[in-house]
Amino acid sequence: MGNQKLLTNIRSLVSCDGSDTVYSDCDLLVDGYQIAKIGKNLPRGDAQVIDASNYIVYPGLVNTHHHFFQTFVRNLITIDYPNLLVVDSLDKIYPIFSQIDSEVIYYSSLVAMADLLKHGCTTAFDHQYCYTKKTGKEAVDRQMEAAALLGIRYHAGRGCNTLEREKGSTIPEEMLETTDEFLLDCERLMKAYHDPNPNSMSQIVVAPCQPINSYQETFEESLAFARKHGLRLHTHLGEGENSIMVERYGKRTLAWAEEIGFVGEDVWFAHGLLGPGLP
Repeated sequence: MGNQKLLTNIRSLVSCDGSDTVYSDCDLLVDGYQIAKIGKNLPRGDAQVIDASNYIVYPGLVNTHHHFFQTFVRNLITIDYPNLLVVDSLDKIYPIFSQIDSEVIYYSSLVAMADLLKHGCTTAFDHQYCYTKKTGKEAVDRQMEAAALLGIRYHAGRGCNTLEREKGSTIPEEMLETTDEFLLDCERLMKAYHDPNPNSMSQIVVAPCQPINSYQETFEESLAFARKHGLRLHTHLGEGENSIMVERYGKRTLAWAEEIGFVGEDVWFAHGLLGPGLP
């Protein structure tokens, strides 16, 4: 038997095509990672047949921003998240993050990915910026290990923080990297895991954490590196820090990103929250 699967008598198939077509009582032939045909009474051939008469079939969901390593530290009663700005909560949570090791990265990623799969997500992106003296540089490697075990399509955002606390960031010393070591590891990960081809199961994204916690040169050099190698870019944008950006640079975060060129079809942002007192 080959890689073909035939789902028969599907109760409803939500196609998400250009016309939002919903099929009823139909068959679906899958060849490897591709949908080969949709119709009624499709020939079975050598395909594995799955009776889907009691199922609704729809495309896998896509997660575009996550922090897998935080799975085990969310909802701590010791931190009053609802009554804190994001940047204030980070001051309280980063000392906990700084103690995370490689095993926590692996098992928290495994839990997060399994939870996504359970709820219909088949493609996941994680913004992995937790690099401590205990994790070493292998955080994404451990995540790729977990993704391969579960069979999820995984895009890893290799994040970093480079700005010291005394210069205005919220990052403990144990989680700081230099721009050079960050980009050197991006290159290592790209060579090890990045597959740009159709149906790729693993890709690498260059993803400095956020502007208030890194030097501007980190973003500028990330931009140059990613575009040289055809990688996508990602960061937090406006995660409650617009007022800090206005004080530091005289402009809000998006305007800052536009000025240095950190925008485009190869860039996407997370959050976009408004700062206090700013429209």
